[in-house]
Amino acid sequence: MAYRTTMTGSWFRSSEIMGLLAQSTTGELPIAHSAQYLAAERTAIREQLHPLGSSHGLYEVSNGQQRVSGYTTFLPNRFRGFSDRERAGLPMTPELVREMVESNPAMAAALGSTQAAFLLPKIVRPLEYVGGESAAREARDASVLAREEGAPSVFLPSPSPGVITIFYPRNREVHPTHLDYLRGVAREIAKEYRAILEVPGTVLQIDAPDLAMGKQTGSDWGMEFGEALPHHVDLINEAIRGLPKERIRVHYCYGNYAASHELDAHFSSVLPELTRLNVRAVVGELANPHHEGDLLLLRRFVREHGWPSKLGFVGGMIDVKTPIVESPETVKFRLDQLAAIVGPENTWGGTDCGFETFAGMNGVTHTVALQKLRALATGAAMAD
Repeated sequence: MAYRTTMTGSWFRSSEIMGLLAQSTTGELPIAHSAQYLAAERTAIREQLHPLGSSHGLYEVSNGQQRVSGYTTFLPNRFRGFSDRERAGLPMTPELVREMVESNPAMAAALGSTQAAFLLPKIVRPLEYVGGESAAREARDASVLAREEGAPSVFLPSPSPGVITIFYPRNREVHPTHLDYLRGVAREIAKEYRAILEVPGTVLQIDAPDLAMGKQTGSDWGMEFGEALPHHVDLINEAIRGLPKERIRVHYCYGNYAASHELDAHFSSVLPELTRLNVRAVVGELANPHHEGDLLLLRRFVREHGWPSKLGFVGGMIDVKTPIVESPETVKFRLDQLAAIVGPENTWGGTDCGFETFAGMNGVTHTVALQKLRALATGAAMAD
């Protein structure tokens, strides 16, 4: 049978967009550059719909996050409460640094020499969301472009409360505890979710790497990952209360970086919490070698507990961290395995993560990414 397909947000930014983003002090391009970013978003949608000219393309596309420098780095443009001068670095545990040095020394060296990429504005007072019009404008633009290009569906990513607490470390003078910070952020980012979904036809993707990656990056939470995880799920559910669940998907992942991932959370500890999300679908990693076996854990869980009847699973059939291109047959095989567990009606094919999570940082080339999307779409359309 044919399966629906999608990707996970970010796409390659052109040299023109990269140059404009490099000049931006907010991580987001202003409306003065709308001609440039709208053209880039149209290209991103076209390439998802017709990768390398293929007649098979993705069902649900994104705008490629062309107007922002990363899925979290634009937030100071949409919130009040950040310092204009002070910066705070992304916390990295010694264990995570050691894993990167051992398994990808070139990347570890690059991160060490470009720490400015992860030095983001410091929180100096409780965050207040003021970006509703920017979010709504982006959603309206995406809806128009998708309709003009003939895309069946379009989604917009927005960060989860928990991933914000990773990239913007808690200022203990502002928020005494992690849960105090998390609750405040959830209350405010909910305004962005609402602004996106008020645009008819758009789908919201909540980017929530904290639901898995938090094990190795939530180093300043002040509590163990397993203790924090239920709170992170609860506050996503709270933030989307009253919004149309059939238009919301949540992406979890273990971090879009090439390393051994030996520190990753075990899927058996993450999965029960994912099924508590009050959304249309979860979007997660199944293609990379460390997590392809998560299908076995998923099957065991479903045998014991069942699977929510209307919860879709957008399984990563494509590994965005390796240049090896999956064959259509590989995609079809993986999709059939997932469908046998959660049901064909709940099965989608996707990518493990985005292709350019932050501007200029990607794991494969543009050409290879197009080959991968073509394989994804072709494999998903293959008959039995």
